[in-house]
Amino acid sequence: MNQISFDDLFMEEIKEVAESQPLSSVHDAIISLLKSGVTSAMEICEILIREGKLSNDRFSTNKPKDYTQVCSFLDLLVSKGNLLFVEDMDKKDRIYNLMK
Repeated sequence: MNQISFDDLFMEEIKEVAESQPLSSVHDAIISLLKSGVTSAMEICEILIREGKLSNDRFSTNKPKDYTQVCSFLDLLVSKGNLLFVEDMDKKDRIYNLMK
């Protein structure tokens, strides 16, 4: 019998949700920013905040509260093979590159 880890279950759940739901306008905007060369999750958040697509609510560290949701979507793209995770910059930012 094969064992399934908690992470395996979580990744399957993410894939099911992503496949069953159409992309939101925020997801479309994230993909457009990636295609235009923006690689920083923090920079993506700041641009989307300026465009009014994300809330400007922030933690006491000044990190946008929607940062984790943006990273979750980016990680989903990594799991689908569309994006490459490059670097976690001391928990302050994450860098990604589009797969070509």
